[in-house]
Amino acid sequence: MMNILYVLKHNPWGIGGGCFACRNYLQLFTTIFSDARFDVCICEEYLDTKREGEYSNINFIPIKGRNRLDKYLIPFTGILHRHNTVVKDLLSQKQYEYCIFDHNSIAGSLVDVCRNKGIKTIVLNHNFEYDYFRDNNSYFNCLLLLPQIKKNERKSYLGCNYNIFLTKEDKEQFANVYGKSKTISIVGGCFNDKNYISETHICTPFHKNDITMIISGTMGNVQNLDGINYFLDELYPLVPQNVKVIFAGKNPPNTLVSRLNSLYPRVELKSNPQNMDEIVNHCEIFLCPARLGGGMKLRVMDGLRNGLPVLAHEVSSRGYRDFEREGILYSFSNKTEFSQKLMQIIENLHLGRLLRKDIMTMANDKFSFDTAVSKIKSYL
Repeated sequence: MMNILYVLKHNPWGIGGGCFACRNYLQLFTTIFSDARFDVCICEEYLDTKREGEYSNINFIPIKGRNRLDKYLIPFTGILHRHNTVVKDLLSQKQYEYCIFDHNSIAGSLVDVCRNKGIKTIVLNHNFEYDYFRDNNSYFNCLLLLPQIKKNERKSYLGCNYNIFLTKEDKEQFANVYGKSKTISIVGGCFNDKNYISETHICTPFHKNDITMIISGTMGNVQNLDGINYFLDELYPLVPQNVKVIFAGKNPPNTLVSRLNSLYPRVELKSNPQNMDEIVNHCEIFLCPARLGGGMKLRVMDGLRNGLPVLAHEVSSRGYRDFEREGILYSFSNKTEFSQKLMQIIENLHLGRLLRKDIMTMANDKFSFDTAVSKIKSYL
């Protein structure tokens, strides 16, 4: 029986885009290699949220946090994760066919060890990490860590046998910055959960007069908060008076809550919703104003999966070009384009050119788990 080592950065039972992609690719690889035994290294605290009965062919190996000295030495050692020692011990004790890395920050310090042992390596590049870290961290943190992030990302990209990217744009950026890799590059995108059932989504008709626009996602991180403030400062005045706006997401900071309560009567805040689909399904337009970072903004899938047309900043439209070509996603880069595209969506809703059922059908096709499995399997 084949042995596979899988090293996770994210929590596969957690909330957020990184966790969503991590979970779905873990499901994908355990489906492709259904007859293999998996040793999965995971941060020990994530196992507190483990769902019993999932992943019957996985042996989870909890990894303790690093001590303070190891953290202080990161700018010098270049080891950006806690798994290094345990993974090296496993590689010395057991023969693995593949080693799969959930992130290039982990792969960078371990790919050489795997290659020396003849182990094939696969890395999931969640984004162009250099840009993501720069956009979401302080100047001091960037000064200390960006050189090591770039070094690990380059080593991972040039050394791993298979590089999986969420978007075509990320794949091109890696090649432009680090040179063309001689290894195999795959645009895998993202896709629905293995157990996703499209029939559970109610296909309610759009309200053509009382239109509601929704912005979703974790609200406390730098990237999303920048997009929210960009919307409130520059785009909100361009929204027609008869359009309501809902903010729905995890952990909105108190400053944002106070601002919305006092200044924006047409905005409703839904903090930490238990069921995001239930909220999105009662809206007409999905807005994603995030303009920082790279990768694929996976919250856009919430809108498309529920049959909503999407209005997204050009940074957030990466990975969704098929929907843009079909007139389902509308991309903007400035205030003028935002206003024009919003009015175009509203007009198309009024004229019946945008139908929830049609959008849901295309989303189910594009985000099919089975299609993703077949695609990745064809490369391996």
